[in-house]
Amino acid sequence: MSGNFNIRDHVVRTGDASLRIQHPDAVGMTLMATAEVPVEDEAIVQAVDFARLSGTLDDLWQRQSRGGITPFWGDAPGRLSRVVLTPDLHRGSGIPVGTAAECHGFVVPQAVGNDVCCGMRLLLTDVTADELAPHVDALLRPLRHAFFGGGRDVPLSPRQRRAIIHEGIRGLADTFDDNAEVGVWRGLSAKEIHDDLEHTHLNGGIAARGEHTFGDWIRSSGGQHGRDTQIGSIGGGNHFVEMQLVDAVEDGAVAHAWGVKKGRLAIMAHSGSVGLGHLVGGYFSDRARALYPAGVPHPAHGFYALPTGGPHAHEAVRYLDALANAANFAFVNRLVLARVALRVLGQVLGREIGTRLVYDAPHNLIWPGRDDVYVHRKGACPALGPTGAGPFAWTGTPVVIPGSMGDSSWLLAGQGNDAALCSACHGAGRVAHRGAARHVAPAVWQKAKETLRVVTPVDIDDPIVSRRRDVVAAHDDRLKEEGPWAYKDVTPVVDTVARAGVAQRVARLAPVLTIKG
Repeated sequence: MSGNFNIRDHVVRTGDASLRIQHPDAVGMTLMATAEVPVEDEAIVQAVDFARLSGTLDDLWQRQSRGGITPFWGDAPGRLSRVVLTPDLHRGSGIPVGTAAECHGFVVPQAVGNDVCCGMRLLLTDVTADELAPHVDALLRPLRHAFFGGGRDVPLSPRQRRAIIHEGIRGLADTFDDNAEVGVWRGLSAKEIHDDLEHTHLNGGIAARGEHTFGDWIRSSGGQHGRDTQIGSIGGGNHFVEMQLVDAVEDGAVAHAWGVKKGRLAIMAHSGSVGLGHLVGGYFSDRARALYPAGVPHPAHGFYALPTGGPHAHEAVRYLDALANAANFAFVNRLVLARVALRVLGQVLGREIGTRLVYDAPHNLIWPGRDDVYVHRKGACPALGPTGAGPFAWTGTPVVIPGSMGDSSWLLAGQGNDAALCSACHGAGRVAHRGAARHVAPAVWQKAKETLRVVTPVDIDDPIVSRRRDVVAAHDDRLKEEGPWAYKDVTPVVDTVARAGVAQRVARLAPVLTIKG
């Protein structure tokens, strides 16, 4: 969009936590944000540009109906019916982070991107604040070794790798005997993994028929006890593993049902499918572009649909199957991340740690529904209401919203708000691009260094490393990109989610230390 277009002229407040965006193609667009939540204009413009895909879908149908192009659709055109923007909305790569879209008869690989099934896992422990306090500094070195120094120790047989790619966490449980009581799996059982499946969104996996291009990864194990160097990776950017203390409980009944107790230590893991997701997202974004009808000008918005019916339906089937492969890896990846942190914690405290999984849910994925509907979520977390069965029968599913590094995170209960596409935000949301965040005031950065406990691959306290100014500067720049000043205040963001009826606050968690890739 250019010229004299002013996006704010097309944004109308409809409630204290919601706004309507008037779209040129009449796509229903809702933005959840109270007046206290900063929302950048360019993110709204980016969302409007994405929704212009609706006009492209109609144009292709009209051309097909007139015989002007070879068939692209089946018996009916694809339709983009609704777009919901969450309060952490900020500009992303193509589609803004914090977008949920309801698509009929098509999928859009670019609307998920390469970070397939990125999500949050929250694990509660029986460690109290008092027990932990004397040992926090002692955790730093072993955590660095475990995550970045070759200490993950994740044995996976070829059979386990294949099962993970096809079924996710269930596949790991079904093949657990291959490496039971070896490496990171010590102290864990197949039964415990199975028991946790109902505390994991989609039961921790999506059934996949094929293996996309992941045969080499499956075979690379080399043997039953072959160590895997990729699973258990945190990844870069805003991904992390964090140890946190439950410092406030707002809904005692729900907290009790979920085993959440004030003063207890929790482990939160935020990561996805790392390299596997890049293979899926990149390949099928290119395929969608290549299938665009010849002779038709490519759309300025740059988004390309894969129809789920008609002559190209098989491509959408292949994409969703490959998406399942990467998603399955991501679910297991978060399980391993939490296990690695838990193992270090147990070693430092000198005892076996009791745990309870609260929930694990993705926020970059496509959810197929009835009547050929596909809900795409990019940086948006499912916030489902009471299910009528299972552990969340009356509470709604847990929703995990992390704050920025150094800020509190929140645990909420989903309300199943269809007007919001049952979608909450997945974090606080950026207010400064990475480049701008590096130019934080020296005094602010110095204060952050004194108060934040962050474990990274580089130990800048090492005397040899500390003399390398270039290494220290590069290390500091990466942390500055993720500093508190780069993100919105999480409090009004969570307040928006609650006031919009998307999810209700259950507990607040304060950071103890953060592990960043």
